[in-house]
Amino acid sequence: MISASKALSSIDQAILGVRRDEDRLTTMLTSATEDSARMRAQQAEAFRALARLKLDALARDEVVGRLDSAERAALDALEKRKTALGEIASDRARLVTAMAAAEKTREAAADRLEDAVDAVEAQAEATQTRLTTDGGWQEQTTLVTEAEAKAAAAAEKASQAETDRDEKRKPYDEDPLFSYLWSRGYGTSDYQAGPIARFFDAKVAKLVGYDTARPNYYMLNEIPLRLRDHATRLEQAAVDAHARAEAYERQALEPDGIVALESEVAAATEAHDKADAAVEEIEAKLATLDERQATMLDGARDPALTSAIDGLATAIAREDLSTLYKEAMATPTPEDEKIVRMLREIEPKLARREAEAEEVRKAAVELARKRAELETSRETFHRSGYNNPRGQFANGALIGSIITSVLNGAMSSKNLNDALGKGFSVRKPPRSSSSFGGGLRFPSSSGRSISRPSRPSAPRRSSGGFRTGGRF
Repeated sequence: MISASKALSSIDQAILGVRRDEDRLTTMLTSATEDSARMRAQQAEAFRALARLKLDALARDEVVGRLDSAERAALDALEKRKTALGEIASDRARLVTAMAAAEKTREAAADRLEDAVDAVEAQAEATQTRLTTDGGWQEQTTLVTEAEAKAAAAAEKASQAETDRDEKRKPYDEDPLFSYLWSRGYGTSDYQAGPIARFFDAKVAKLVGYDTARPNYYMLNEIPLRLRDHATRLEQAAVDAHARAEAYERQALEPDGIVALESEVAAATEAHDKADAAVEEIEAKLATLDERQATMLDGARDPALTSAIDGLATAIAREDLSTLYKEAMATPTPEDEKIVRMLREIEPKLARREAEAEEVRKAAVELARKRAELETSRETFHRSGYNNPRGQFANGALIGSIITSVLNGAMSSKNLNDALGKGFSVRKPPRSSSSFGGGLRFPSSSGRSISRPSRPSAPRRSSGGFRTGGRF
């Protein structure tokens, strides 16, 4: 069994761990991309040297100019990207550090809130124990029990009368002549008709025995209404009895120090809300940085860099340079042999580095996906109200195991959400009580109040029952 705050902390810590791994991969990917661009620049420099050796002045100037332009564009784009990624990495590192501190603050605030709630309920239980020998409270409890019993009996009787009415009125409702006279108010002061209509209505009334049936039908409908009104009055009397009992309990709670304890709950709730808001603010900033970084690391979403690098690669791969390279290899001279050897060394290194960069990029994308799964579960955690200060999870070990499986790619947020839903419960107050002293409401970190059930409209309260908490 683990508390809700501990379960949330487990998810948060896993997300932070993934973010740190993402930052390391981003550094590796940036390095690999820079190495690739540097090697392409070395290729360009080698081909420029070949052009100077092998080509005449006109062709040399055309080739060198084209390579210079492509190289400058690629290096400029790479430098801009490097600067932007450096800024993002710096901001992410700062925010991840701030997030770790903010989550510790929130966890401490959650512990404080839970302790404050426990103190209120413990005091309520102590006050109940003291009142068990109090004659006034015993009298109030007896009055509540009696009022509830009367209200329940009256409600049952009214329901039975309504059932009987629905069954017994069918023959009346199914008789078209009786229904016709009843709808016109025949035999009452509401009846209005001319002489001829009165004459024939009287004939119809005599035919169906309306004078005898009408009062029976009237009472058949009227008795359930009166019984229901009576049940409603007794129900209100039970509610009033509850209110008097709760007021009596409240008067007993306040001298025992419940007001100060409730104030601490309110202060702890405010501190928890503030800490939660701080975490959410950092989460929003990190999400913005995540999107910016993902765009820059994905070649398809960074057209400026892709275009520049592709332009350099295209310039190097032109047919005239390829021919130049083949000729230099076929008839090496001391001047061009060194250049050819450099080009032959660069090519496998470049291919290997680009393959490594692609693997790192795929790993970064996969890490981002796993983080998104955990973040989805974290959103579900808050949205489902699992951050109740009395919340707990019976399957803490399973939740930890599933978090590990999500990080390994074997499970998803759905599995984690299912485990959270099945394991969650709210710890019962002392003695399984319900609303001592008027009920206790616990504000949650999302701003929605989480309340212990207060007295229902037709409540049940056994003699000597205890209703936890004070009221805020």
